[in-house]
Amino acid sequence: MREWDNRLVRDITKDTQLCISLSARPTSIGTRFHNHLYEALGLDFVYKAFTTTDITAAIAGVRGLGIRGCGVSMPWKEEVIALVDEMTPSASAIGSVNTIVNDEGRLVAYNTDVIALQAAEQFALYTGVRPSPEQVAEASRLSRA
Repeated sequence: MREWDNRLVRDITKDTQLCISLSARPTSIGTRFHNHLYEALGLDFVYKAFTTTDITAAIAGVRGLGIRGCGVSMPWKEEVIALVDEMTPSASAIGSVNTIVNDEGRLVAYNTDVIALQAAEQFALYTGVRPSPEQVAEASRLSRA
């Protein structure tokens, strides 16, 4: 961080990794959250939210520009399946993608909501604290939203 015009500004260089989100109605909430975490963790990443009228071109841009990661929101969570190189078990499990990782030009799709549900199941096994069926159903519904 350095000061510029009485504000603290982060240095962005040619080596800074770009991560994006694609949403029908992008907000600054996720952008602030991700950038705060990158800074707190000392990662040379920057996060920016976008919308698009052409999801195929946007995902081609992720690959072609070397964008490291991409969050995917509705309405494209299912449409991007045809545009990635690999579906992880988390994305395949419900046929929905919310995260794409660009691994040197190979686009790998995840559903981090499924991963979180699996972690909650493991937590329940170890602690005996179990979510209700309604909570699990709602979490599953939200992972497709």
